[in-house]
Amino acid sequence: MNIFFNSRINANQSLLNVLFGQQQKAASSQNTGCRGTRDTLTISASGKEKLTKSTSGRTHNTSIDSSIDLKSYIASAKKTNQEIIENAGTQINAKTSEYMSTGKAFRAALTEKYSKLAAEAKTHSNPENYIHSKYFDKSSEYYETNLTDTERRIAYNYEMQMCRTGKINGVNYQDSLFRGIEVDGDSVDSDKIQFERALVNSQISNILKQAGVDTSSITEDCIFTVDPYSYEITVDGVDEETKVLMQNALNVGNNGKNLYKHIYYCSTQDGCESSQVTEESKMKYEAYHQVYSYTGYGLDKLEEKNGTYYTES
Repeated sequence: MNIFFNSRINANQSLLNVLFGQQQKAASSQNTGCRGTRDTLTISASGKEKLTKSTSGRTHNTSIDSSIDLKSYIASAKKTNQEIIENAGTQINAKTSEYMSTGKAFRAALTEKYSKLAAEAKTHSNPENYIHSKYFDKSSEYYETNLTDTERRIAYNYEMQMCRTGKINGVNYQDSLFRGIEVDGDSVDSDKIQFERALVNSQISNILKQAGVDTSSITEDCIFTVDPYSYEITVDGVDEETKVLMQNALNVGNNGKNLYKHIYYCSTQDGCESSQVTEESKMKYEAYHQVYSYTGYGLDKLEEKNGTYYTES
């Protein structure tokens, strides 16, 4: 069962597929229309070799790079996300658990790298002088020879951070660990949207199963609608008995509100062409809840006269 029969979200190839060498191509279906590439990588076969300088000096940093298995970090992130979906619970909430993004996975990989480098730095009498000479003193026996200027600056900052605080700040994809990897961080994070979509689908499926509904019999003719003002969930495309059973099970607590917010979020991301939430309905929704939050009145309960709204007398 999938509640988003009319949605248009186009899932990108996951980073896992790209990192494991599967051919990258756009995924599409009749429900697509939104493209996102925040978590999409392009890796050339010779990418890591292209940026490496052919020098005979010290290359300790890139030796550490080659010892770190980025694929395992991505696989671990994917496993974590799948376990969250499998244990989604029986309350609708797309934000119930934190999505393990590629950025978080790669930050963990960078932490591994610079933990090793900082540990080595601390074996020297003056770790900070050692780190500085390692990156900027060409006469030093520890000078790293095969880093670009950008990689050198990034590595210096990261190693200093790790040495001083025990952690690094953020993820810089220009670190030498990511040579040959291109990341476009300007578009919609479609992988996160797909994760939250799967999580909500799993939550709804669990709710219906708990209520005794045979979810395998629900076809794609079944449509869920959420009233943007009352947050009541209605179901169409099933027999009346099943409809009542489903609606009673779903309309509990904040399920309707959270489901609407999830649909609204998915439908209003940059580049998303969704028919679920139109521009007019967005404006009505925002106006209604703004008025309600400040006055306690619903717009549908007010009377409009010459551009002014009045309460019923």
